[in-house]
Amino acid sequence: MIVKDLLFICLFLFSGLNLNTRAESLLPAEKINQILTGQQAMFNGQWDVAKQIYGNLYQESSDNPAGCLFQATVLQAQMIDREENLYGELLKIKCDSTKLLCENKLAYCTKQDSALCYLFLGHQYAYLSLWEARFGSKLSALNYGFKAKGEYRRGLEADSTLYDLYLGLGSYHYWKSAKSGFFRWIRLFKDEREKGIEEIKLATEKSFFSKDIARSALVGIYINEKKYDSAIINCEQLYLKYPNGNSFLWPLGECYFKLNRCSEAFKYYDKLFERLIINQGNYFNVIETVYLLKECCENMKQPELCDKYIKYLESNYENIPKNIRRKQKSRIANILGR
Repeated sequence: MIVKDLLFICLFLFSGLNLNTRAESLLPAEKINQILTGQQAMFNGQWDVAKQIYGNLYQESSDNPAGCLFQATVLQAQMIDREENLYGELLKIKCDSTKLLCENKLAYCTKQDSALCYLFLGHQYAYLSLWEARFGSKLSALNYGFKAKGEYRRGLEADSTLYDLYLGLGSYHYWKSAKSGFFRWIRLFKDEREKGIEEIKLATEKSFFSKDIARSALVGIYINEKKYDSAIINCEQLYLKYPNGNSFLWPLGECYFKLNRCSEAFKYYDKLFERLIINQGNYFNVIETVYLLKECCENMKQPELCDKYIKYLESNYENIPKNIRRKQKSRIANILGR
C-alpha cells in the first residue's frame, strides 16, 4: 500500500507547467506563480488551498485545459492520501472537460503547445486509470493506462524536448514490467524496467516542471527494487522540502523498517499517527499506522510503547465505517484481537 500510494501520488500529482516560452500560449506568465503555489500546497497536503488556487485558474481561463486538469490533480491526490473515494464523479467530469479542451486546442495550436496538450491528455487518462484501479474495474484501469501511454508518445512525437513526458512513459514502462511477472515469463510483455528507470532519471535531470515528481517516482521504484538506502536519500531531501505533507513519511518509515532500523521507522510512523488523528477521515490510514507502529514496537522488544496507539484505536472502534473494518479486517485482528 505504501509504495504504490507514494508512486501514485508521485506520478500524477502535477500536470504541465513550463517556465519557458514553449507553453506560453497555454500557460501565460501571469499564471506561473498561481500554479507553483498550488503545487507547493498539494505536496504539503493543503488541499483546500490548492483547490482554491486551481479554482481561480479555471475561472480566469475556462478555455485552457490546464485549469480543469489541475483541479482533477488535487482531487486525485487527496483521494489517494485519504484512501477514500471522495470525489470520483467530479474527477471524471474534470477529466472529460480536460480531454475536450485539449482536443479543441490541438485543432490549431503549435507543435510545442500540442506536446503539452498530449501531456494533459495522458495525465487525465492516468487519473482515470488510478481511480478505476482503486475503486472500480481493473480492466478499465488497464485500458486507461494504455491510452495514457499513447498520449505521452504522441507528445514526444510533437516535441521530443518536453522531457516531462518521459516521467509518464518511464513510469508506465517500469511498473508495467514490474507487475507483469507471468506475462514477462511467457514473453507477452517485454521487461522494460531498466528503460523505465532511465526515462524517469532523464525527467529528474531535464524536465521543466517534473523534477521533484520524477524523484518521488524513483523512491517508489527503489523501494520495489529493495534499494532502500537510495530511496531514503531521495525521500529525505523531498521531505525537507515539503515537511507538512504525509507523502514522504510513509516511504521513510517503510525503508527504515525494512533495513531493521525500527527506532527510526517508529519516529516517522509516530509523526504520521499524530497528524492522522487530527483528521481521521475513514480511519483506513489510522489503522494502517497503528499496525505499523505495533510491528516496530515488537521488533524493538518494547511492546509497551504501542499501548497508547492501541488504546486510541480501541476507543474509536465504533467510529470506523463497516466497509473499512472489512478492508482492514486482518490489521484490526492483529491490533485488537477481534
